[in-house]
Amino acid sequence: MSSGHTGHTGHTGHTGHTGHASRRPRVIMLAALIAAVALLHYGVPTTSHGLHQLHIVLRKGYFLPPVLAAVWFGFSGALWTTAAISVLFIGHAVLDWPGNYMEQANQMGELAGFWVVGLLAGHWFDRQRSLLEGLATAHEETVDGLVSALDLREHNTGMHSQRVREYTLLLADRLGVDQEMRRHIAYGALLHDVGKIAVPDHILLKPGRLTDEEWVEIRKHPDVGYRIVQRVPFLRQAADIVHSHHERFDGRGYPRGLSGGDIPLGARLFAVADAYDALTSDRPYHAAMTYEQAATEIRAGDGTHFDPAVVAAFLVVPRADVEAIASRWKDVVVASRAAAKP
Repeated sequence: MSSGHTGHTGHTGHTGHTGHASRRPRVIMLAALIAAVALLHYGVPTTSHGLHQLHIVLRKGYFLPPVLAAVWFGFSGALWTTAAISVLFIGHAVLDWPGNYMEQANQMGELAGFWVVGLLAGHWFDRQRSLLEGLATAHEETVDGLVSALDLREHNTGMHSQRVREYTLLLADRLGVDQEMRRHIAYGALLHDVGKIAVPDHILLKPGRLTDEEWVEIRKHPDVGYRIVQRVPFLRQAADIVHSHHERFDGRGYPRGLSGGDIPLGARLFAVADAYDALTSDRPYHAAMTYEQAATEIRAGDGTHFDPAVVAAFLVVPRADVEAIASRWKDVVVASRAAAKP
């Protein structure tokens, strides 16, 4: 299924915080570590000089859970974890050293060290996370600005890249793609046509059919886009999607003629999203189709142009979710054009 020469172009968006499901294994590991440290601390007697030395070494293990909680859960995690180990540590100090106020004072000093280490680690990891999130947001906004400029170069496509990015993410969510891969897919979908920066305007904006020589130029853009995007470290996985976004499931696409599972998943998701957007948008070579008409066309490409699993996912995505994306970005386009008028 071809979307025509002007249909090749098409907000990575935030992918959300780590969900409860991904937090649970870390909580379990942290609880197991605390239990192991406490068991060793309580279990090793102090009846001899050697065992007492081992006992002192083992209780240093209480420093580990607050730091690990800070890394995984930030300041609040470090706070609650330090409170938990404080209860365990104080209990042992009272039970094992009754009436020995000097040893208890020594251990209270050690306990203060747990709080200092835990809370400082939590504060600094929260600060680092905030800085990294700010940097990621800045990267995203830069990419969005670049892509918006590229979309505006092809006057008839509106906010194609942003719409396609969101359609692609709907499919990724339907297929249970994890958050890390979802982020790469989002960038790949958004940047899919960045290689068209090297296509001359007289070809890219040509209203009529392209000549064979002009098609040769157009079909270079996945390779050009790949070379541009893969030079940016945080976009290297997205570059594979940019490189493969015109491959077909039956192997008749370009630039490498990949087929089936050899095509990156993100590119297979993108192919359906891109086709839907091209079919339901007004273009010089066709009027916009309805949702039903576009769905029929996509179903016809099952197993040839498109991955059957992705087609099946598209057909069960609620129609209202798909049309809400188109409506939202249509409003953005209208507002942008109104603002651009003198």
